[in-house]
Amino acid sequence: MDPKTLLPILLGVAVGAGGIFQGLSWRSTRSATDLADLETQLQLATEENALLQRENESLRSLAQGGGSLAVPQLLIDRVEREYELRFLSNPVVHKIASEELRDRISAAYESRLGPEGIDHRQEAYTYIGWLRPDDQLLPQLTAVRSVGARGWFDDVTGESWVTDRFDVKNVPDQAALMRLLARTLLNQHFPPTPAYPGDDAARAREALHQGTASGSEARFYAANARSIGFMPMKENAEAEQLLSALSPFIQGITVFPVVEGKGFSDTLYVQGTDKLMDAFRNPPQTTRSILLPGSPVEAPPALELPKVSDEPFLTETAGELGLRLWLEPLGDVGAASEIASSWKNDRYVLFPEGETGSALIWEIQLDSTEAVDQLQSIALDLIAAMSGKEESAELGKISVTLEGRQLLISRPAPDRLRFVNAGEAATADRFK
Repeated sequence: MDPKTLLPILLGVAVGAGGIFQGLSWRSTRSATDLADLETQLQLATEENALLQRENESLRSLAQGGGSLAVPQLLIDRVEREYELRFLSNPVVHKIASEELRDRISAAYESRLGPEGIDHRQEAYTYIGWLRPDDQLLPQLTAVRSVGARGWFDDVTGESWVTDRFDVKNVPDQAALMRLLARTLLNQHFPPTPAYPGDDAARAREALHQGTASGSEARFYAANARSIGFMPMKENAEAEQLLSALSPFIQGITVFPVVEGKGFSDTLYVQGTDKLMDAFRNPPQTTRSILLPGSPVEAPPALELPKVSDEPFLTETAGELGLRLWLEPLGDVGAASEIASSWKNDRYVLFPEGETGSALIWEIQLDSTEAVDQLQSIALDLIAAMSGKEESAELGKISVTLEGRQLLISRPAPDRLRFVNAGEAATADRFK
């Protein structure tokens, strides 16, 4: 072989052999380090995969509802035994990302109240004084029900939802699922009326259904406490903190179903399932029926109010709960409850005023002139406070707020009080 050809071959073989021996030597000295590096990389890959899986589940939930939860048959059987009812169709509990729940709750409110229902209530509630100037009704109602939530029942569609915080292996989440199953079961047998019944009747129904379902949740906790020891109910600290920052009105209508509603339904439950089911067959139509068990369940006939110039934006009833929440911020909760307990009827109307304005008239009927006297005294103080004045307002005389709103308290009948909030003095004068 030509030496010129042989030399490059030998050099190549030598270099190649040297590389092989170098590689074997490197592998023997670095194997422990490589193994540690590999384990680290595998751990990082596992964590990244778990993160991607959670993100994928979240995106799937946002896009198509996130699938459904496998509901334990044990809980289905338990809730059916508790109320001696059977599910008319298999209960389906949807999974949803936490960030999507608020939008779904907001859509449910808008669906229930109509396209402009929330906007008109925002305006009316502000005129009455239930909402503060910076309060936003829909965002606050949805936030207090979605922040930190693990589950929610949509009484518009009859569907239940759990968020990505939900873990069916945890007893507190199982208890929350019991509440959702109870709502679903009761809603199947006693669905809402096709037409919206009005705010007071809707709050009474929610108190009955939510209060009863909250009883199921509490009894599930009690059963687990007896079998495995003391177990405090899981609190939603985020929602509690948010709720404490909201107006007394939002707080009041939020806790009403789970406090007064639960107390009402628990009283019936201990008397027997038949007694409770009778309440569902003939449900209370007013919040008064929840607050004062034994009072008539039927709503009184609507009050006749003075004619307004144009078609009203909104006509509603505040009920005993609404009256109590109007009076409580003045500080004397006992007096507010006492006066509100004399509620007999009420009605308010939000109507156009001029081309762009609006006004509100609210008439309240109590069961005695003495109760109306007490209400009148507090109401005059209230509109004075709304007007930024220290001295009490006078009956039949207009008080003007810093924003130029015209406030009036009048007495159209011995057993009635009238509250007016108008943009123009001439409008208020019409209702003295």
